[in-house]
Amino acid sequence: MRGTPDETRARAADLVRAQRDVLWVSARDPGATPPPEVKRELGRSYDAVVLDLHDALDADVIGQSHGLVWGGGALVMRLPPAGEAPSEARARLVVEPFVAADVGLRFFARVERVFGRAPPSGAAPDAPLPPATRVERGTSEQAEVADVLARALRAREPQLAALLSDRGRGKSSALGLALRNHPGQVAVCAGQAESTSEIFRFAFGDPRVRREGRVRFVPPAELAHADTRYDAIVIDEAAQLPVPRLREITARHASTTIAFASTARGYEGTGRGFVLRFLAQLRADPRPLRELRLDAPIRWSAGDPLERAVFDALLLDAQPAPAPAQPAAALTHAVLDKDALARDEARLRELFGLLVHAHYRTTPSDLHRLLDAPNLRVHALLDGARVVAASLVALEGGLDPERCAALARGAARIRGHALPDTLVCHSGRVDAGSLRMIRSVRIAVHPDARRRGLGRALVDHVHATYAPDLFGTVFGATAELLAFRRQSGYALVRVGASRGTRTGEPAAVMLRPVTPAARALVADLRADLARDLPLQRALLAGELALDPALEAALAEGLPPPAPLDDARLEAIVRAYVGGPRPFEAAAYAVSAFVERHADALDGLDGAALIEARVRQRASWAEAARVAGFPSVPAAMRALRRAVRALAVRAGGYPPE
Repeated sequence: MRGTPDETRARAADLVRAQRDVLWVSARDPGATPPPEVKRELGRSYDAVVLDLHDALDADVIGQSHGLVWGGGALVMRLPPAGEAPSEARARLVVEPFVAADVGLRFFARVERVFGRAPPSGAAPDAPLPPATRVERGTSEQAEVADVLARALRAREPQLAALLSDRGRGKSSALGLALRNHPGQVAVCAGQAESTSEIFRFAFGDPRVRREGRVRFVPPAELAHADTRYDAIVIDEAAQLPVPRLREITARHASTTIAFASTARGYEGTGRGFVLRFLAQLRADPRPLRELRLDAPIRWSAGDPLERAVFDALLLDAQPAPAPAQPAAALTHAVLDKDALARDEARLRELFGLLVHAHYRTTPSDLHRLLDAPNLRVHALLDGARVVAASLVALEGGLDPERCAALARGAARIRGHALPDTLVCHSGRVDAGSLRMIRSVRIAVHPDARRRGLGRALVDHVHATYAPDLFGTVFGATAELLAFRRQSGYALVRVGASRGTRTGEPAAVMLRPVTPAARALVADLRADLARDLPLQRALLAGELALDPALEAALAEGLPPPAPLDDARLEAIVRAYVGGPRPFEAAAYAVSAFVERHADALDGLDGAALIEARVRQRASWAEAARVAGFPSVPAAMRALRRAVRALAVRAGGYPPE
């Protein structure tokens, strides 16, 4: 629908008035679900979803919304008048020093074009839709998969099973059917308890049954570390758990049958990580592995026009080009023009297919940024006309000193400058923000052409294209990726404060200095890392066990640790208690300060939290529990306040 917000709201209300269950999604309409909250509706189904796109266009929300609609229902998209874009379409991607006019509208044009050619509903444009007929039925394919899973989960010898499907294929309900009448103790696991509601609905007829009887929900951390043994384990949406956590669970329950299920393609952008990384590890497990698929949709028909349109608009089914036959030296380097890329459907699909296959976190929003973000450049290696390797790089830094000082104080925030943000706010280097930087955002090589030098050739081409103060990258640390970047002259300067929610690996910041100022910065940061890393590793290990190869790779080549003088210690503690610096990035200084003033902890509000997290190095979850805080974020905020109070009580240096 096109028109003003009032016009499209009225027309949409008339259109869906006969529907029983309608979800309104809007940032402006009272009573509507805000777009960021749509993900909480996942697992439910509606006769219609009315999506307000007058203000902004969120690619992930479009993908989420389509999966909430029953077959026979409708996705109603409310758009501005013809020829107009959403009012904030450009504002969402503005990155300093660019302005709104520099942001493209290519993705919005793509959405208009794809949905504009979708088949008509058959009804008059403004006629109310007839009531949607919900037909909840399984398929013979689902029944067969549920039977295979049920037999595997009851087998006397331990087995593994991996079930992959697109959304809407009945994956969770198949798991529930397989658990009906299971005689043993079964742990049902997912990233959140709410995500298992469909399993319990089909197993017991009630989605609220999660902690009763022999089949119960068990959080991932408990499953990885507690001593309880189970006859079987079921993990739904496995790709939403960190791969190291999945490895921990698999190893800890080595004599148990475990069934994993995951969405293979969808708006989450996580299924490929499960396929690329963890599934390969399952195949090496001594337990026999059953690999299962569900292809036929259940909540809608095969060939559904809405699903087809969403897959086309968001490139959810994009695939790479055929593998290159030529060596890396014979390939052509190009910086792709975005206007030409938006018009070339085949090349765009090849490019995005590479990103989807190479990165577990590639989402529809990445397609939006790729096409329209003004600070993003797209480099490619071409085999003739085909894209066989690609790199996305961001232009960052060059900030004025006042802006950097405000960031360091926590008085300002910045978008789209990941390297300056982490160096200024987390590492305390206010001077770093003024340096000009090129950040590698993503690099992807054709899956059948890896280890042939394409990635290295692409990185070299990027280096030859720009003349910044430094090149840099931030990624989930693995020993292999650290080695790859070191071969191109990058040095590790920072290990992230926490583990990535998807990878389970700490973030690594690596820099390749070009100018003298950048070389001096890297040397200073390496000295800080050498001193801080042992304690950081101990804190990270409290959250999730580190791979020994990764531990060795993080420490490789660091200089001997140098002591921290009093002035620097004071500056770091001040930055922690009075700014955005996270505890893990100041842990060495804060720990030394706490030990120096341990006698002032008696009776201090927050002393239990300091004792648990700082002195005993408990995980955040454990520290929050023993100190009586309802959540990890609450404990993080309270620790900052407690250390600040300790500084005041000790007569040391309250923040300026």
